[in-house]
Amino acid sequence: IYPLLKELTLDIATDVFMGGRGKDESDAVNKAFVATVRAASSLVRAPLPGTRFRAGVQGRRVLEDYFFRHLPAARAGETEDLFAALCQATTEDGERFSDEDVVNHMIFLMMAAHDTSTITTTAVTYFLAKYPQWQEAAAAEAAAIGDGLPDIEALEKMTVIDLVIKEALRLLAPVPLVMRKTVRDVAIDGYHIPSNTLCAITPAVNHFDRTIWSDPGRFDPSRFDEPRREDQHHRFAWVPFGGGAHKCIGMQFGTLEVKAILHRMLRSLTWTVPENYHVRWDNTSLPIPVDGLPLQLKRR
Repeated sequence: IYPLLKELTLDIATDVFMGGRGKDESDAVNKAFVATVRAASSLVRAPLPGTRFRAGVQGRRVLEDYFFRHLPAARAGETEDLFAALCQATTEDGERFSDEDVVNHMIFLMMAAHDTSTITTTAVTYFLAKYPQWQEAAAAEAAAIGDGLPDIEALEKMTVIDLVIKEALRLLAPVPLVMRKTVRDVAIDGYHIPSNTLCAITPAVNHFDRTIWSDPGRFDPSRFDEPRREDQHHRFAWVPFGGGAHKCIGMQFGTLEVKAILHRMLRSLTWTVPENYHVRWDNTSLPIPVDGLPLQLKRR
């Protein structure tokens, strides 16, 4: 299911943030994003033949070419998508983003807009397959909304699915490492960290902290429901989107997107995983299922 969901979320991001430009190139762009993201964790930091880093450099060139080719149309201001908005944004002094600035923003935006949603939806489908009682509860909630395209208000009322998404994000944060820099001297658990120190924050450390979560290795969406609300034991107990001033700007959009996809799936399908199947995640960059996550689908 993973590669299918990745194609879907990239198509959605292309429609929403680029006005549908270049949608016929999605296969090449998808492969370029995969190579570029995986290169970030390459141990060999030189574009040697056959290395992950070289593939990433080549993928980056494909992405730059893709966005530069579509930039003139976005500059023309014919649509109201984010690509066009970045091209036309003007400061009080009349300055605009350079072409390079726009392309760099769009590469990061499109990666962030579809990779994390793909991982989240993949994880949720896995847990719903492993825990059919939650799949049925989520399906009943989706049925109550109906078969039509749900609006934002309807999606926000999907509380069961919301609990499942939150628990999936706790057990598998789509971004396993968040970089921050200290703005002042600080002491954490007896360790002194000077101001202006670059720090790597790992959400999984917080998400599996036994002083915050009961039986943290267990899938238990109810921990986010009243009256338990284990996520409120600390302001940073649950941080799949980061926290503070630089908390993920796309959190609300991404959550609504995942809910919309799951609503459609739950209305038309039931699914299971093979007997005794346990997913294995490749965590060398962003977490992806090693085998793509095989699901056995049946129409409702």
